[in-house]
Amino acid sequence: MQAVLASDYSVGQFKYLERLLLVHGRWSYIRMAKFLRYFFYKNFAFTLTNFWYSFFCGYSAQTVFDAVLIACYNLFFTALPVLAMGSLDQDVDDHYSLRYPKLYIFGHK
Repeated sequence: MQAVLASDYSVGQFKYLERLLLVHGRWSYIRMAKFLRYFFYKNFAFTLTNFWYSFFCGYSAQTVFDAVLIACYNLFFTALPVLAMGSLDQDVDDHYSLRYPKLYIFGHK
């Protein structure tokens, strides 16, 4: 009981642990791997545009985008893809993840 109180979360019954690790853990691992690449690309494209513009403006503090456009850029290219992929992306069915636990190794490679 002390371990449950000291932890961030606990599993009431260990029969749910297999599904939590093999299905939801695998889906989460693959989503995180995809989004790390996506966020790096998104931020690189945004920063490179500002850097290129500042080169032609003599490195002044002027920005190429308005503040509203920056907020919309972050909304459309950060929040919406995360919501869409988080709700729709499942590469294999949950029954296959439970039946073939070696599918989890795919993320490590």
